Amino acid sequence: MYDTLRFILKEEELNNEISFIEEVSCRLTDVKYYNNRVVGRIKNMLVDIRGTTLIVEGSLTKWFLGNNYERFLLLWEIRSAIRSLGSALGVSIEKAKVSRIDIAFNFSVSYVPWLYLTKLLYFDSYHRSNIEKETLYFDRYDCQLVFYDKMSELKSCGVEELEDLKDLNLLRYEFRFKKVTKLFGEVRGSCLYDSDFCLSLLEKWYRCYMDIDKQVEEVGLKFTGVKGMKESCVALCMSEINMFEAVEEAFVKKEINSAVKFAVLQELRRIGSIYCDCDNEKASLIDELTKKIDNAYVMLKRRYNVSPARLELLNRSYDNVS
Repeated sequence: MYDTLRFILKEEELNNEISFIEEVSCRLTDVKYYNNRVVGRIKNMLVDIRGTTLIVEGSLTKWFLGNNYERFLLLWEIRSAIRSLGSALGVSIEKAKVSRIDIAFNFSVSYVPWLYLTKLLYFDSYHRSNIEKETLYFDRYDCQLVFYDKMSELKSCGVEELEDLKDLNLLRYEFRFKKVTKLFGEVRGSCLYDSDFCLSLLEKWYRCYMDIDKQVEEVGLKFTGVKGMKESCVALCMSEINMFEAVEEAFVKKEINSAVKFAVLQELRRIGSIYCDCDNEKASLIDELTKKIDNAYVMLKRRYNVSPARLELLNRSYDNVS
């Protein structure tokens, strides 16, 4: 579930019982020293010590499993990963403030991932942008959705152990919470393996995908009546161009006002829902991806919906094994 996390811990939060520059820096590799600042690494984690403040950033899944593509971490594994990171640094990461949270899951799809990205058109209040054709962003000041070709990313990073994955098309959907405190209030490391907190992150990840306006698949014109003909013409346009972006552009140019923009977007969504519901002999690309995300959401909710008593039991069992 968790990919990149950023932890911030101050010496005063540990009652000044430790000096980060003296006692944490000696545990790091690739160390660089600056004026009252030390930067280094511990495995895949970037560690930045700025006076009495410790900043740790990196993929928690990669820290624990060695990679972030094979599977996601379960609740008790998240707890174990955070504790092992703290043990390696010699500080309690559970007490650290969390300022960034990325959650992500990979999906094996039938075709190359960029084909699916072209079907994700518009998300109200988010800026849509592409980095080449393998990556798609929906960006806002406090959070960001990213869709990309995971295999392409792994190859570009020089990962060689891909024999079991070489024939797969892996699409990764990543949600980045850039302003954690604004969105959730104060979040500490110990919150990351809280069942309710994990479920709230998962809900945001799922709902935001579902709220994206998606491209209508190619449709035929209907001449069953004037209304049907007009709607099918609009649907045909929607299958060829990004009508949502066209409306946004008209609004930015002040060719339409906010009331017209709202009404037109609502009508596009209404027509889109009608034609998306049409029976097709073969599931569309967007139907395939949405079904996979739907199924993952249901499965993940079951995995992360763990009562405190059961979680404590699982934690004890896991601690005994490890």
